[in-house]
Amino acid sequence: MTDKDRKKWDSRYLKRLGGTDPSPILKKHWGLASCGNALDIACGNGRNSIFLAAKGFAVDAVDISTVATNHLAGRNPHINVICADLDTWDIPQNRYELIINVRFLDRRLFPLIQNGLKSGGVLIVESFMGGEMDNYCLNQNELLRAFLSFRIIYYEEKKTGLSEKFDHTASLVAIKTGESSP
Repeated sequence: MTDKDRKKWDSRYLKRLGGTDPSPILKKHWGLASCGNALDIACGNGRNSIFLAAKGFAVDAVDISTVATNHLAGRNPHINVICADLDTWDIPQNRYELIINVRFLDRRLFPLIQNGLKSGGVLIVESFMGGEMDNYCLNQNELLRAFLSFRIIYYEEKKTGLSEKFDHTASLVAIKTGESSP
């Protein structure tokens, strides 16, 4: 991402910060993770970070938007807000019991996510798929293949009807097994 991307997301969040309810996939599966450190990738307004902090997690919430991160900063002492470009930010290794990545895709992060989770750590991902914007959308079974070394708890690809551009999602819940790196 670039300053152009930061400005785009700042502008979008200035118009509308987004909802406050946590993602349904997170609400359903967060309890699979041991309470400890969590990472919320592309946290936006922090709806998922706030939910996890309320459940007892120490959350690193990362987003490129200064508007979004400023909104979240200081709202909960258990949320560490990080304003960073995810194209260059590296996930600390072997740090997290839970990593969530909802509606953001950066394939460069896949091996970093794998290394960032502790053994037994839980990964929850939901991303758009298909469509004309391949850089921002997963291909069929791509998410599943990227994390095949994990124990897959849940995987689904479905039509959502959210918009014409992004009308399908892929969802994955998986547990990291063993200590091997990708």
